[in-house]
Amino acid sequence: MELDEAEEAEVVTASVAELVDAMRARPIEPDAQGRRAFASTSPDWWVGGRTFGGMVVAQALSAAMQTAPPELQVHSLHGYFLRPTPPGARTTHVVDRVRDGRSFSTRDVVSVVEGKQTFHMTCSFHLPEHGDDYQLAVGPGIPPPNEVEGVEAPFPFDIRELGATEQREDGTFLSTRRCWFRTRQALPDDPAVHACLLAYFSDMTGAAFRPLSLGTWGTHTDASLDHAVWFHRPWRADAWSIFDLQTLVNAGGRSTIRATMHGEDGSLHLSMAQELLIRELDEPLVLQPPWAGRETETGGDDGPA
Repeated sequence: MELDEAEEAEVVTASVAELVDAMRARPIEPDAQGRRAFASTSPDWWVGGRTFGGMVVAQALSAAMQTAPPELQVHSLHGYFLRPTPPGARTTHVVDRVRDGRSFSTRDVVSVVEGKQTFHMTCSFHLPEHGDDYQLAVGPGIPPPNEVEGVEAPFPFDIRELGATEQREDGTFLSTRRCWFRTRQALPDDPAVHACLLAYFSDMTGAAFRPLSLGTWGTHTDASLDHAVWFHRPWRADAWSIFDLQTLVNAGGRSTIRATMHGEDGSLHLSMAQELLIRELDEPLVLQPPWAGRETETGGDDGPA
């Protein structure tokens, strides 16, 4: 029986260096139409027969970023998960240069495993410029990360869970997951590395897209259908971000969610939207992520500077 994708994502024991290496797509020979192509290998870190969706997004984004003009920054991506990517599979990413303008460039990426499309993504790059500065503030009642309990474990991310907000009288939640996170080690000064890691983490939703079963694990098999990310400001993945996720609706066997990432300084640097398939299992599994019970030692290390 398959574990749900959210649970698989929470139990990765790779190092930061292994995660960064796995996300990197490497150039190969162009395809028959002369389009630039890249290859990546999905690590064998997950059970259930499929690679975590955040890794799929990060690898495709890595390929696209290597074809964009260096003076431009990625500002958005929109992708569809077409088929599962088996762990250990070699994926070919073919990048189509849709448009190169003075301020914007657009790339289309098709990811293929054994001749079948697994992921299709369009992403856009923008030449940085000055303009109006307005944003929504970080959610209420968020303590700083050094006041939040952590977990000592061999995960690439230091994650400090706050949980959901209190359930309101109508049964809904303002937020269904809130957590501080950053990588456990400092990262190189490569914007592509930080963008790919943030895109990876944007899919680490836990079970927050199922408000009716919050805190319950192994009850559903879940799968991402699509994923959209907007990069509002450059940000380092080795600096603290608060990931605040809100579930908009569960209907028709699907869940639609949105999330924001604010830095410790309050700057809103990333937002995300996603739709997932959610199917309840006939026989629930006995499973918990390592920090679900909040019974571990406080993570008091300083982490990266």
